[in-house]
Amino acid sequence: MQSVVEVQGLDHGFFQFPRPTTRHIIGYIIAAVLFMVSYGMYASSLGIPDVPRVEEADVLPSLFQYPADYDFEPVQKGYDQSYYASHAAFIVVPLELEEGVIAYDDCSWEEDDEGNGDWDYDFWMADPMLLTLSDANGQRISAGFDRYGSLNPEGEVREPSCNSEWSRTIEGHGLGSGENHLFNAFVLVEEEPLRYQLLSVGEVQSFASDSMPQEVTQREDRGRWALLATGIAGMIFMFSTTPSLKYDIARLRKQNDANSKDVSSGVGVLGNEGRMFQHLGPNFEVLGAAKHPVRKASDDWLFGSPPLPAAYENPYAPDGDGALIPEHPTKIGTPKPATVTLYSIGAVIFSTSFIWLSADLRARDGSDFHTLVGWGLTVFVTVVNLVWFVIAWKQFKLVRLINDLPTSPIRSAAVGQVEIVGQVRPSVAGTPEMRVGGRNHEGLVQWSWSSYKYECHTDSDGDTHCSWNHQETKTGGVPFMVHDGSGGMLIDPELWEKEKKKIELGPMLDSWQRGDWKWEVSGFGIGDPIYILGDCVPRTEDHKQAWGTDPVLPNALVTVKPTTDTGDASVLHYGTELDVMANNRSIFEILVVPMLVFIFGVFMFLNYTP
Repeated sequence: MQSVVEVQGLDHGFFQFPRPTTRHIIGYIIAAVLFMVSYGMYASSLGIPDVPRVEEADVLPSLFQYPADYDFEPVQKGYDQSYYASHAAFIVVPLELEEGVIAYDDCSWEEDDEGNGDWDYDFWMADPMLLTLSDANGQRISAGFDRYGSLNPEGEVREPSCNSEWSRTIEGHGLGSGENHLFNAFVLVEEEPLRYQLLSVGEVQSFASDSMPQEVTQREDRGRWALLATGIAGMIFMFSTTPSLKYDIARLRKQNDANSKDVSSGVGVLGNEGRMFQHLGPNFEVLGAAKHPVRKASDDWLFGSPPLPAAYENPYAPDGDGALIPEHPTKIGTPKPATVTLYSIGAVIFSTSFIWLSADLRARDGSDFHTLVGWGLTVFVTVVNLVWFVIAWKQFKLVRLINDLPTSPIRSAAVGQVEIVGQVRPSVAGTPEMRVGGRNHEGLVQWSWSSYKYECHTDSDGDTHCSWNHQETKTGGVPFMVHDGSGGMLIDPELWEKEKKKIELGPMLDSWQRGDWKWEVSGFGIGDPIYILGDCVPRTEDHKQAWGTDPVLPNALVTVKPTTDTGDASVLHYGTELDVMANNRSIFEILVVPMLVFIFGVFMFLNYTP
């Protein structure tokens, strides 16, 4: 087994890159691909002209007769000087389409797979072409949408009624035709040479209409897709980074597994089949090794299971000279996770990208749909940040409590809040045999089993889908002892269940399948490590009469139940303090990162301006 020194030296400092598993490597690869896609979209957005908002354009009743009257200014980013002039004006002006095709629309009957149908209106813009348009004064110009591929045509028309089959081409019918369409047009006017380029159009009924054409947001939208890809990549980065201590502790257990390959398994002895539980009848009658299940090396003690007594004359008394078990926090201390890992970096990237994206959709150029999506995303991000912060605060309080509260030897545990770590041993209740799914389980004092059935369903398309569906979950157990070498204490799970506190039974002990049924079992067995955080309280006389005591030893007169008065967390968890802390991160990652993200999210929600 491993030495205590290896765990005492687990201080990961400011930064560490926890070695990833195969599953995490796949996550990193996916995140890296998304980062590259995001960079590609951002880089491509730089080549798209940056069109100002429609509200920033000059609204004119008609075109100016003299080009010098336009307010020409240097164009913004993205305008390739091979095609565009260096100075231009942006105007909104009503124009009549005299020649050329600007769009198409139609109305058709659409049916779904079940035969239900409805009339469906469809509209799409035509490919860019040179159009002839005229203003309210009859001044004619040649203009068109971008012919260089950097901006797509954008527009909308007045939608006709759609209750019969039809299609039409929205085009000009010649000078003076009463069938021509009128549009409020968002137009780019280039200075040298003088050229007109349509940016977007919206159909109107008359030259006097004051409705505005839609925004042109292709550059911004490409950047928004890049932000979305970056945020998703950051989230995958987060969930692909394990807590820094978890890898080292798993590595030690892996070495234990390798060392046990040539050892025969036994009660309290980790061997090639795992560690066997001790099976007992009522009143401490030792029945021998439990036939099934066994504890795997990947979940077992780091330094080997403390020896179990051959007999239990007084379960409350110390073992031998009363020395604490090797894995007691008083002996090994509390390992320190790295202050920063890739989890922090991924969290900042994920949250910042989504907060920025939601604020940008609300506040910058876009349609009503952009704004709606922006507010929806804002609500989503705010709720996620709030839930994340609440969870982080609870986790912070638990980690701070574990770090600040000294682990008490059981023989000197005093009434009040305590943390104890020890080995599961039997009470007078023994280890009742538990049978489920045709299989017997021995040596357990607390257990939970779930059953699943393999079921198939055929959907409306005729496709068959099969999966394991949960059927039921049941729990059971008896009072048991926890012993840390200095003494034993009776723990009654019923006191925890009354307060509706979850008992963390640890990794799955057993899983098997028969036909279309599958069962999974978790639990505490005799010899297992256990961590308890709660209130040490005197036992009642009825409790002592029912489950035994020792009138001389103080630790026989008390038990630990969930904390109810202070609001602090209560824990009844498989494993030692190492296992509890291995799944936690540094205070910086637990609290500071979510707090900064939450504050930034509130700031962006209230104060963002484009």
